[in-house]
Amino acid sequence: MRWPVPRRAALALAAVLLVVATALLAWPRSRWALVERLPPAWRASAVAWRHGVQVQPRLAQTMRDGTRLQASLYRPRDASGALPTVLIRLPYGRHRYRGAWEPAIDLARHGFAVLVQDLRGTGESGGELRPWRHAAQDGWDTLDWIQQQPWSNGRVGTLGCSALGETQWALAALNHPAHRAMVPSGAGGAVGALAGRHSYFGVFEGGVFQLASGFGWFVDHGSLRPDAVPAMAFERRQHLARLPVADLVAQVRPAPNGYAELLATPLGSPEWAARGYLDAQARPRVPVLEFNTWGDQTVGDTLAAAEALRQALPQVPRSMVLGPGDHCGHAVRDNGPWRFGDLTVEQAAQPVDQWTRQWLAHWLGDGSQPRPALPAYRYFMLVDNRWRDASAWPPPQARAQRWYLASDGQANTRSGNGRLAQQPDARSAGTDHYRYDPRDPVPSRGGPLCCTGDASQRAGPADQADVEARRDVLVYTSAPLAQDLRIAGPLVAHLRVASDAPDTDLVARLVHVWPDGRATSVQEGALRLRWRSGMQQPQPLVPGEAVDVAVDMRAVAYLLPRGHRLRLHVTSSSFPRLSRNTNTGQDPHQDQRTVVATQTLHHGVQGLSWLALHALP
Repeated sequence: MRWPVPRRAALALAAVLLVVATALLAWPRSRWALVERLPPAWRASAVAWRHGVQVQPRLAQTMRDGTRLQASLYRPRDASGALPTVLIRLPYGRHRYRGAWEPAIDLARHGFAVLVQDLRGTGESGGELRPWRHAAQDGWDTLDWIQQQPWSNGRVGTLGCSALGETQWALAALNHPAHRAMVPSGAGGAVGALAGRHSYFGVFEGGVFQLASGFGWFVDHGSLRPDAVPAMAFERRQHLARLPVADLVAQVRPAPNGYAELLATPLGSPEWAARGYLDAQARPRVPVLEFNTWGDQTVGDTLAAAEALRQALPQVPRSMVLGPGDHCGHAVRDNGPWRFGDLTVEQAAQPVDQWTRQWLAHWLGDGSQPRPALPAYRYFMLVDNRWRDASAWPPPQARAQRWYLASDGQANTRSGNGRLAQQPDARSAGTDHYRYDPRDPVPSRGGPLCCTGDASQRAGPADQADVEARRDVLVYTSAPLAQDLRIAGPLVAHLRVASDAPDTDLVARLVHVWPDGRATSVQEGALRLRWRSGMQQPQPLVPGEAVDVAVDMRAVAYLLPRGHRLRLHVTSSSFPRLSRNTNTGQDPHQDQRTVVATQTLHHGVQGLSWLALHALP
């Protein structure tokens, strides 16, 4: 058969372009400039070719309900026979997302077969995206399919960060016999009712919706179908200030979207477990090497779930590495110095890629490959710039401390008289007050953020000067520390509070005060007070009646040097990181009406309010 001249010319041109691209990729300076200009479907193939990896760009898998999912297969170019296999599943388009095809190429270079699959309703796959309703079932069917392929040895590991990690946990809960290892990172959003967290999709903390992250992800990625029209142009900060919260995505991207369904599902509903989120009955037995960072909004969920599963399944091999940085920033390859928010980080590099390959090779091969020599927890202590190991979390050698809140009745702003000490203060007036107006919320500065789509929202430790100037922020500060304070463990603010509203929020933030007066955030958390006794049943406040509550502030490993000071903020908003409570007692996602609430915090000689932390001796 003779091809027409134009077709022969096109093939010749394609061959020339491939040769030129391959040659240019040999020069690091031009490598990514060239790759980024290639069509998405060509990028991974061009890089793979340079590294001796063959790519089969389209492989279809049919799920039990007939839905067809599309994937790409990466293998060593000279591969023959069955290989240990890694499955990476993602909702961002397998040809576009470097967080999937880059590790696929790296693993294929080292002898693995890697299947990179578009999740249902994303990329080139059929069906609808409903996080994570079909993740477990589709994962099971995909493992069944992999076991039948001649290029796989039938032992499969899973890999990936964020959504790529959450779907690993949904699958792991089923304990498929082929699922032999997993390497999730930034995946605390998989935690549902397990350990009492209820953090579903990583966008709830203490029952408060993380607005900037949740809206940002769903407006960019949450449409049920990948061919949905993109969002129209809009000014993000102004748009997030609108009410009701439940309508925000539909107003700028009208196509059917999973956002409204997420907000409409009660936090205590068993429906979450049906969607694949881990609950108290989950018993995943897959050996797990897990990564997270202190700037990740799910780090507290990751740690709490890990300890709950360790106690329930002590025989399951597991290790966790906790580093500096933001969401999915765990792969630190540079000893620095570099910036994590307002902090300088040094000596943080770890061989994350090597550990990943060793973990997968050990469990997916014949057992002859040693697994990485990692403890239960390896964690980086911020400011100290030092890695430490522990057999449990918090570290067994860490000791619980209480830091009591006190004032002369005027803890408002950093210029107030709020105090923080390890003994209750007999001089304390007993109460502090502030007014919380949802129409004038405290602005977010740094903190645990990801996926907002807003470059102006910077994550991590950040200066709090303008926040501390507001009268709706109570500020409690210690005396200069007489010795170094090395915090390592969960952070909880135990507060006795009252409000004249039937429902409201509390936000607690740990802050590092430097000798020059700078005040940078360390970690923070929130609680919607209707959920103070758990998510199964909302409990309204009785106006004016004091209640004892615990505000989970995630966890951290952090050094406050001698002469520096410890500080705690107590307020009721952090916008737009967190959705505002309207203070009416109605559904805060549907409510358009707001009222101003007067909040009272009790402390005094009885030691009614305190900060709980763990410190290394």
